[in-house]
Amino acid sequence: MTTTRHEGAPPLRVTELRKQYGARVILDALNLEVARAELVILAGPNGAGKSTLLGCVSGTVDPDGGRVELTGQDLHARPLEARAALRYLPQELEMPRGLTGREWLLFHAELFGASPADARALEPGDLLAPMRASLELLAETYSPGMRKRLAVATLLLGDGRVLVLDEPFAGVDRDGQAAIARHVAEALARGCGVLLSAHDPEEAPVAALVAELAARGHSPSPRVFALEPRADQ
Repeated sequence: MTTTRHEGAPPLRVTELRKQYGARVILDALNLEVARAELVILAGPNGAGKSTLLGCVSGTVDPDGGRVELTGQDLHARPLEARAALRYLPQELEMPRGLTGREWLLFHAELFGASPADARALEPGDLLAPMRASLELLAETYSPGMRKRLAVATLLLGDGRVLVLDEPFAGVDRDGQAAIARHVAEALARGCGVLLSAHDPEEAPVAALVAELAARGHSPSPRVFALEPRADQ
């Protein structure tokens, strides 16, 4: 599939987004833009709507109003074209039954227009090297940390322009957190826009990522987009 990306359009633009469940309004007239090479940290306590927003942005949750654009493509009107630019990491990772870790990696290489060689090249890298001997095992048997490492590795395949990461450091050991942070920094250096959720933007792995970007002299500077539970709910 040939995908048209609008030059000059931000990787992600959310306009007047609204979502409610029954009488409970979760998001109301929310506006957000993530620029090229920008890290936006989506912060807030449980119940603030972080995962709901990320679900709307990724297309796994249908909003009740508003508009989501990925590289200028309307996610509702042109879902396939819009999602071609997206790399989404959900908070809860369900591995497919019957596939090994290596087969899962190769599946995503095909899905994202990368080659099997591109997938194999990730195996000795810092994300997968510690679990390389387990890539022939069924992915459904992996620990949460191993699942997270494998899932993040798949996001590196192809030409993603928007990374949407829901609690990417949760359930991962310190070495894994450092590896994920390095790859997020490298994606930003390539011009990807990154929307990353965290309970607290000052938590250690997020602060380490921000410090790494500062040390690299990265521009634009990361910013925090804070959500709070609605007082009227």
